Amino acid sequence: MKELPRRIRTTSKPRNQDEEKFLKSIGRKIHKDLYDLDKPVEWLAWESGVARSTIQRIFDADRNLGLLTLDRIAKGLGYKGVIEFLDTI
Repeated sequence: MKELPRRIRTTSKPRNQDEEKFLKSIGRKIHKDLYDLDKPVEWLAWESGVARSTIQRIFDADRNLGLLTLDRIAKGLGYKGVIEFLDTI
């Protein structure tokens, strides 16, 4: 029986300054919303079902984030979804 190839897990990093700037603006917005809500990162992790370490990586803008992850975080912050969140940036 032929063995199936393993999926290689890759992370997407910003390719240029514009992408890096965009990721940083998302991280700053999430951080500001948490500050305005007077809530810690752990609260957002619980509310959104996203690991605390993932949220920290978003703050650091060290890699791209998935759209579904961003949607979960946006909903955890009280937005209807990712589109409403992105409209505020």
